[in-house]
Amino acid sequence: MPVHFVDETQELEALYWSEHGSPPLSSAETRRPDPPVVEQASDDLAPITDESSRDYREAQSAIPSPFSQPTFTPAASWKEARTAIPLPSTYSAIPAGSTLGLANFEHHHDIVFPFTQPHEVRLMKYYLEYMCTWFDLCDARRHFAIVVPRRAITCPTLLNAIFALSSRHLSLNGQYDPYASDRYHQECLKHLTAISNDSSALTNDDLLAATILLRTLEELDVPLIGTDHEGHLLGIQLFMNTQNASSTPPSPLRQASFWVGLRQEITMAFATQRPIKVKLNHLFIDRAFSPADDDCWANRIVVHCAEVVQFCFGEVMDRKSEYKRLVEYDFNWLRARPLSWLPIAYSEPGPSSSMVFPQIFYINHAVVIGNVHAALARALLMCHDESIPKIGPGRIMARKKLDDDIRMQIRELCGAALSNKSTIPAMITACMGVTACGDRFADHAEQRALLDILVKTDVEHSWPTASAQSHLKRAWGWEDDS
Repeated sequence: MPVHFVDETQELEALYWSEHGSPPLSSAETRRPDPPVVEQASDDLAPITDESSRDYREAQSAIPSPFSQPTFTPAASWKEARTAIPLPSTYSAIPAGSTLGLANFEHHHDIVFPFTQPHEVRLMKYYLEYMCTWFDLCDARRHFAIVVPRRAITCPTLLNAIFALSSRHLSLNGQYDPYASDRYHQECLKHLTAISNDSSALTNDDLLAATILLRTLEELDVPLIGTDHEGHLLGIQLFMNTQNASSTPPSPLRQASFWVGLRQEITMAFATQRPIKVKLNHLFIDRAFSPADDDCWANRIVVHCAEVVQFCFGEVMDRKSEYKRLVEYDFNWLRARPLSWLPIAYSEPGPSSSMVFPQIFYINHAVVIGNVHAALARALLMCHDESIPKIGPGRIMARKKLDDDIRMQIRELCGAALSNKSTIPAMITACMGVTACGDRFADHAEQRALLDILVKTDVEHSWPTASAQSHLKRAWGWEDDS
């Protein structure tokens, strides 16, 4: 299906950024303390559509761009992704006769590269250099960093999903038009809402990947204690259930999308304290303890974490038996995992140090993600330990030992997340642990450090933690319940 760019006007482009990185203000607006509201674009200022056109190749108008270019290494926060070397002020077609424009165009009549609009360059680069790092954590082949952008060249829905995610995340920090994400999102929905009864569309890996990206938009709108509207969760279920009915193995991109979707589901199920709604019986799911690469070991413990969340918030027929099974799985997983899962270095916070959490450095993203999910699952299981005596002289000692063990898991979870800052979603997992178990900490320095985890994740990664912060402050007596 051909791809069509409809150019946004120079006036709207000027609204995206001022030379200082914020939308420009009128003289009246400069007197207001709140950020200005950017007007919605008219219908002719649309995202990429599926209509047949070659306008994007012909659009050569020079539009000044105040956008800045992120560093070429993956950014550890959105602030790092904004630094420094300016992008060119204009973009144009590749000159006639240049070898830069040579490729195999067979079967592709209209493609989107190279972009000629600065806002498109900005959004794609932000995805490539920051947002994609949220996804490929247990995927050495880096499907969301490499395969997804490549497929977006010829898939307008996937490209619109990339633009929707990038513009949404940037807008949370006042760095982009707050309405842009909605426009791109709506273009995606026009296609995705029509596929529920189309079996061929449900086998389309590009559309599954787009749904995963759009599910992240929903995550950004749900605090750690809030409501999940689950708009794209059903879409993910439809795609994956279609795979279950097929006798052919899922493609690598489809499997990568599933693992990202499962980690998303753990976060959202925890945030809303509901059961896991993604099926865990797919044939490609591996729960064994046989030798495997780090990605596989991470995915094994992520599935275990999902089952723990299901145990905590779902209906379980035999809770005692299931609890025992989950504890035994964690015990065996810890002792079967390879040596690459050991920390490459560990530093205990000293009495004279300002640090509260240990520094724990790991060898790669998969090991970080696996260990933080294991720690979270372990802490949640401890919180639901029904073997603690309810009465009698041993109750107080048993409860104290249990709380000490839970606090150790949370300290190590937070330490691992802070020590491996390039594994950004580890901070989100740490926030989950802090939200679940932070009320068990009485030391003021530790309370402050736990709160800083929530604040840091909100400020540096635009992940909403305000309600979780208030929840903990009330639990610690820092705020009134009124």
